[in-house]
Amino acid sequence: MTDTVSRNLGVGGLVLAQSGVNAQAREDDVIFNDRIVISPTLLNQLQLFFEKDHNPTRSVLSTQKIAVDGAFTGGGAQADSLNTENNLKINDIVSWTHGHHYVKFGVNIPNLSRRAWEDHSNRIGTFNFSSLSDYDAEIPYSFTQQTGVGRTVFWMNEIGSFIQDQIQIRPNLQISAGLRYDWQTYFKSIHDFAPRFSVSYATRDHKTVLRAGLGIFYDRSGAQPMADLKRYNGVILRSFTLLDPGFPNPYPPDTELAALPTNLVLLANGTRLPYVTNYSAGVERQLAKGLTIAATYRGTTGVAMFRSRDINAPLSPLYQGRPDPDPGVMRQIESEGRQVGNALDLTLSCNASRWFSGLAQYTFSHTNNNTGGIAWFPANQYTLAGEYGRADFDQRHRFNVLGTINEDHWLNLGIAAKVYSGTPYTETSGNDTFNTGILNARPAGVDRNTLESGGNVEFDLRWNHELLPHPRTSDKMPYFSLAVDAFNITNRTNYTSYVGNVQSSFFEQPTAAMPARRLQLTGRIKF
Repeated sequence: MTDTVSRNLGVGGLVLAQSGVNAQAREDDVIFNDRIVISPTLLNQLQLFFEKDHNPTRSVLSTQKIAVDGAFTGGGAQADSLNTENNLKINDIVSWTHGHHYVKFGVNIPNLSRRAWEDHSNRIGTFNFSSLSDYDAEIPYSFTQQTGVGRTVFWMNEIGSFIQDQIQIRPNLQISAGLRYDWQTYFKSIHDFAPRFSVSYATRDHKTVLRAGLGIFYDRSGAQPMADLKRYNGVILRSFTLLDPGFPNPYPPDTELAALPTNLVLLANGTRLPYVTNYSAGVERQLAKGLTIAATYRGTTGVAMFRSRDINAPLSPLYQGRPDPDPGVMRQIESEGRQVGNALDLTLSCNASRWFSGLAQYTFSHTNNNTGGIAWFPANQYTLAGEYGRADFDQRHRFNVLGTINEDHWLNLGIAAKVYSGTPYTETSGNDTFNTGILNARPAGVDRNTLESGGNVEFDLRWNHELLPHPRTSDKMPYFSLAVDAFNITNRTNYTSYVGNVQSSFFEQPTAAMPARRLQLTGRIKF
């Protein structure tokens, strides 16, 4: 059982203290493991995992919310909700050895879950301003509010099965071939089969190893879009978006909320689970005893990536008035995005003596796509011009060092260092050019994700000692271990959350930072 209570979540950066939330996350688990040796060559491993979650969230303050893009967010968070979950996870794997073959097959069910979401968020409403000058002039670009019972119950089921054969063709040559099938509620398909293949070859002196692989991997949607499809149907939740509203009273006189166009969430015909094709090739060479160097190329191609689009957005050239006046925003979830990535890993591994073991790795990578995920909207809802660019998570340079000094002695030390370049973010105009209420329009001629945040550097240390009896010498007696971790020991400020709104005084400036120096003491007892 875990029960975590958090206070003032979401506060910091541009979010004022009054806009925080208090949250609880309680999880109760019952786990059953069974391992059956059917014969010397046949093994079955079964795990049943039942999980029960109870996650309430309450706002610190219950008042109207004010959001000024690139400046501040104040007022009440209006994020009251209660999410509960009853989930059964099943993993059953059969392993069979026969001659040169090592075969594994089984069933992987990460979710057979019944979920209940009670959404009481944004009941008082939120005013959105594009800049501080508009806020001072009391000119919001939109006002949003929700009404309705807010409670929905839905099943989230994810089922997978697989088979894999690892074949030792020769002592220095091994191939592996497999096939996996994934199925998920709301995104059902009989075609989601994912073949995978890999090969490894060692030279006669066993100092050089060549590896290559190719495989298809399907993504999952998560629970949020399923809940959105169930809730935002115009009945369970009625969500309104008013453009250019009055302030502080957003509604015209004698307005009835029931008569306002409500926002809807829809699933496009033919929407499927996204998948990526991953492929790699590498070489590893032993330079000396305990010292190896490796170079690996990794490529990825994403197909049918998730995105959202308002299919009822105002049309060009004036972008005034919705084509269908009865509903409001019609968010359509689609699988039409694409992604291409390439990376090169250079790794130096050292295990030369009992005094030190570790590795250093440099990665150069470049990933482009035209979507930021399932909740992402393009600037113009009717064209993706300018959207294909660096992925939100794209980091060109990453350098990591991991090592352990004097590992088996009480006076030991673990080290971890990382130096990463920045990630991209988008320059926005601060104007709702397309009258969508989203405020993600860019200046003319500016593409998505053309700005870059600052990089980050962190150095961590760890000391660990296992008290007698040593766990490696006895698996029946209890033992106790003690560890001390120091994170970001140099206390370097690593900035995040850069502002892309050109009308903001914080344009191209960070508004938050990653955690400062932290010390952690851990004690563990195992029976």
